[in-house]
Amino acid sequence: MSVRRIRHGFTLIELLVVIAIIAILIALLLPAVQQAREAARRSTCKNNLKQLGLALHNYHDAHTRFPPGMLYRVPIPGTSATKRTPFCLFLLPYIDQANIYNIYNHNDSWHLASNDAARIVPIPVWQCPSDREAIFPNQFYNAGESIRGNYGLNWGRNTFNSQGSASPFNNIFGAKFRDIIDGTSNTLAMMEMLKPATTAWDLRAWIWNDEPDAYPIMTRVSPNSSSPDLVTRCVNEAGRLPCIQEATPGNRSVAARSLHTGGVHAMLCDGSVRFISNNIDLSTWQALSSMAGGEVIGEF
Repeated sequence: MSVRRIRHGFTLIELLVVIAIIAILIALLLPAVQQAREAARRSTCKNNLKQLGLALHNYHDAHTRFPPGMLYRVPIPGTSATKRTPFCLFLLPYIDQANIYNIYNHNDSWHLASNDAARIVPIPVWQCPSDREAIFPNQFYNAGESIRGNYGLNWGRNTFNSQGSASPFNNIFGAKFRDIIDGTSNTLAMMEMLKPATTAWDLRAWIWNDEPDAYPIMTRVSPNSSSPDLVTRCVNEAGRLPCIQEATPGNRSVAARSLHTGGVHAMLCDGSVRFISNNIDLSTWQALSSMAGGEVIGEF
């Protein structure tokens, strides 16, 4: 009598079936993981804007008005020189970044060598984690490196010099609450924007720059529109940052953009943050950008 030995193990077919099942499970799981990660990034992005909204209100409490949108070529008393200051500087003490504010040379313009050190310090609250990295090598004014950010100012409708009914921010101007006749809950303050490629001369999302196509955002087109931005130096990223070159500074215009599916985050002058759909009616979107246009705004 011979004893038959029983061998235990997988056949090749069984192994292939198991591998196929695992592959299917991974394929089903990955989108869910990616969606969960994007939901977390989107939540962080929204919270960043809420922090900036709180900073705006704290600045208003201290100075009885919002900070100026920029100080572009402001004369320096007693000299023939001018000084240039971007909006982000004014909020630094109110977002726990007094260290950057203190090392900034307030007697010089942002792009001068004396402010190289200040411009490269990360400002986490200005970064949406869904977008690319923040530090860019400068190729403008021969300045050193500088960070860019994901939140820009409401500069009204149309183009840089054509605001329509005035927005809460302009050169050498920040509105008081009493100026916002349409209501702080019906007027945009800040919106999302996207950073261009790191090697580009593109000025968009450059929060340390005071050019018309750096961080001013207009409602000329709807959020995430396929219509091109009108910018100084155009590095066209189709489907992400479309653009065409516009030589005249006053005719430049940049749209609100994000990598979130379906729309962009926007902070209103009352400090609240809303997610605005790409499909918002353009007239409503433009009405939200004016602070004294008298428009009747429905649901958005």
